Amino acid sequence: MSTMDLSREQVAVELDGVAARLRLDNRALLKAVAQAQRVGMVHREIEKHLDVSQSTVHRLLQKAAADPRALDTRPTDIIDQRAAGQIRTEEMMNRLLNWNYTFGHTPTIDGTATDAYEQGSWDDIERAYYRRLLTEDEVSQLMERNKDALERAARGK
Repeated sequence: MSTMDLSREQVAVELDGVAARLRLDNRALLKAVAQAQRVGMVHREIEKHLDVSQSTVHRLLQKAAADPRALDTRPTDIIDQRAAGQIRTEEMMNRLLNWNYTFGHTPTIDGTATDAYEQGSWDDIERAYYRRLLTEDEVSQLMERNKDALERAARGK
C-alpha cells in the first residue's frame, strides 16, 4: 500500500500509536535510570548503557527525585499500552475498571487554598478522553463503576 492509499484517519491512528510508544518509552527510561541509581550505578555508567549524555542522566535523576510518584504506574500508562498495540481493549478496561482512583484537588495551607492543583489518577482518564484515546462508552463504564467516588470528589470530600 502506498502512502497515497492511506486515509487521514489511518495516519492519525498511526500517530497516536507512535506518541503512545514514545510516552511509554520515556517513562521506562525514567524508571530504568532511577533503578540504576538505586543499585549504585554512577552517571557515567548509566550514560554508557543508554548512549545518552551525562546531563540527560542527571536531568532524569532530578526529575525522579523531585517527584517519586512519576515512577508509579498510572492509568495513562495502561491507556498508552492499548494505543501502542501492546494490550487489547478488554485488558485495558479490566485494569482501568479495577483501578483505585484518586481525584485532584487544590491543596490548602492553614485553611487557605493555594493556587496549585494536585492531580489525581482520574485526571488521566479525563485527559485520555479529550485526546480521543478513550471512547465515550469506555469513559461511561468507568464513571458508572466509580460513581460514588466521583460524587464524593465533586462535593470536595
